[in-house]
Amino acid sequence: MSLTIKQKINSIKYFITHPESLKLIIASRQSGYLYDEGWFRSVDEKEPVDKDGNPIPWFTYPAIEFLKDRLTKEMTVFEYGCGNSTLFFAERVKEIISVETNKEWFNKIVNKLPSNARIIFYDQNNFNCSYPEVIKTTNSKFDIIIIDAIEREEVIYCAEKSIKDSGIIILDNSDRQEYQKGIEFLNQKQFRKIDFWGIQAAYINRTCTSIFYRSNNCLEI
Repeated sequence: MSLTIKQKINSIKYFITHPESLKLIIASRQSGYLYDEGWFRSVDEKEPVDKDGNPIPWFTYPAIEFLKDRLTKEMTVFEYGCGNSTLFFAERVKEIISVETNKEWFNKIVNKLPSNARIIFYDQNNFNCSYPEVIKTTNSKFDIIIIDAIEREEVIYCAEKSIKDSGIIILDNSDRQEYQKGIEFLNQKQFRKIDFWGIQAAYINRTCTSIFYRSNNCLEI
């Protein structure tokens, strides 16, 4: 989601010809929405954090705000793709299990985990299943399944079979066209959807994080 060279050049041209906008951005480093959400700190630290440096998911800010007050210590979570989101959820739920394919990233996050979090490193040479099917090896059903990694369409099909009746599925970057078949599949399975449009930590591109839910769900939507 990083800007192209052309977009960067156009941005520079804009601020040169609109100095008041540049002054407003500079002032926002100390107050305002971007400061309050930790956007500038995320840019500086090159990872998603709030203004106090606490880890947050790379979801849209409206989605994060919506989830904060609804997560409880009774919930279990499975996550495709680990990161600061793993640490964010671990602080707020009973247990989180993540699966990761990048060894370097796995090593970076695994040493930060609290006792209620676990990451499965997926190497296809050491598993008798595909990446989307790793969730089946837990022999559990989950309150929340987070999809923010590779093979998202295939992951959606597996997630639907491993979610509790009251569970919810979170799909990040749900505005991408390549995920529409998976979204249609969830619609056919009687899931409803709430879209949270906005920006994410350290990015200015508008994108969408969606929450899929059914009646009597754990978030009480």
